[in-house]
This record gives sequence, C-alpha cells and structure tokens, in this order.
Amino acid sequence: MKHLRYWPLFAFALLAACSPGPEETLAAVPQDERMAVPETASDDLSEQEMATQPASCADELGAEAAQVLVDQCLAISPATRPPCNAQNSCDMIRDEIRRGCGFGDEGGNPAFCSEYQ
Repeated sequence: MKHLRYWPLFAFALLAACSPGPEETLAAVPQDERMAVPETASDDLSEQEMATQPASCADELGAEAAQVLVDQCLAISPATRPPCNAQNSCDMIRDEIRRGCGFGDEGGNPAFCSEYQ
C-alpha cells in the first residue's frame, strides 16, 4: 500500500519529462500562424495631450472647490466605493454626482442636484 502513495508523483514526473519545452512548442508553430503583438494603449494619447489634461480635480479647480465636489459626491453617491476623491478628475466626480442625483426617487435629493440635471 505504501507504494501507491508515490504513484501520482511518479506519473507527474514522467509526464513532465516527456512534454516538450516552450522553445520546442514555439518552433513547431509556423511564423505566419503565431499571434501578432497587440498595439499598446499608450499610442492613443501623445505625451503633450496627457500633459494638458489636469492630473486631478484639485489641480483643475483648486483644493477648496474640489472638496465641495467631493462632499456633494459622497452625499449622493449610491456606490459602496464611489470615485469621490479630489485626486480623480472633476468629470469623473461630476458624473458620479449626476448618476447619484438620478438614482431612485429624486424627490428627496439635495438642492445641488438641480445643477446636474
């Protein structure tokens, strides 16, 4: 019975020794059938375009105005982990406020929701 305990280990070692390595597998596939390397997403935006976009809402509006948006976002967002952070873009925060203001019964919404209709 003790010898059966080692049988799966022996079988795995035997199969691993017989299987081709990654170089042999790649060499067996013709060059034209290999997958092409996909383009990277960084090609979409140039460095200049990325530099002109504000890094955060606090950079765009200033700390105090960004904090007003963050507070509104936290007050109305239905999300468990909302993007209500001054380090996110102002557009992202405004979109979350707009979503929260339109969520469910709009009768009890705060007054600032009228700005996001």
